[in-house]
Order: sequence, then structure tokens, then C-alpha cells
Amino acid sequence: EGAGLQFCGLMGAANHRKRTHTYRHVKGTCVCHLGRKRHGADDISSGERLNMILWNHSSTYRSSNEYREPPYVKEEGPPDAVCVSYTHDRDYGLFKAYPTGKEHLKGRGWCPPSEFQYEGFKPDCDKASRGG
Repeated sequence: EGAGLQFCGLMGAANHRKRTHTYRHVKGTCVCHLGRKRHGADDISSGERLNMILWNHSSTYRSSNEYREPPYVKEEGPPDAVCVSYTHDRDYGLFKAYPTGKEHLKGRGWCPPSEFQYEGFKPDCDKASRGG
């Protein structure tokens, strides 16, 4: 129970961190999506979850300019809380509490890149306060 899969925008898009869809798992089915589509699993509230994750790589795509220098645009506004990641986002702590044991990741995110952050963006930590 409670193990939805949240989908958000594509990396670099104005809605990169805005929820676009919640997928409710159905036993015996699979989900395929682009790797650049931001996504995350909800916490489970009961039962157990087993994931089988496969990645496909394209050497042609990985040698392209689009992969090496992905297109970015300014974010349209603050993210939806379901779309923030403590491993990626510089403002995670403003939308959610860091999970126990993950507090050391505060201030280490890269998203959004400074030149593409939304109007009024504030990081949850300045680099000086984390020793960086």
C-alpha cells in the first residue's frame, strides 16, 4: 500500500520539478520511461515492494550534444514537494525534512543549476555553513 510512482517533468524543462502524473502499481505490470523524466517512488505504508530496474544506454545518444549539454530553461516556480530529491536538489530542506541519516547531504545538491533557478529561489543551506 502507498507505493505510488511519482512522475515530474523532463530534466531541464521549466516543469522539471512539477508533478505530472502518479502511477499506481498493478501487480504483474511494468513501467517504462525516459531516464530524463524525473520520478520517485512513494514510501510504502504496508506490505513490501520488489523492484527490477533496467537501464538502456545508447552510445549514439550519449555522444550527442543533447546528452553532453542538455537544454535547460528557467524553472517556472517552486517545485512540488513530491518532486524534490535530497540527493539532487539545493532547496530540498525547504519542502521536506531530510531523512534520518541523510542530513549530511544538505547543501550538496546541484539542481536547479543557478542560472535556471526559479524567481525567489533560496537554497536550504549555504556552502559556507556546510564547510564548502
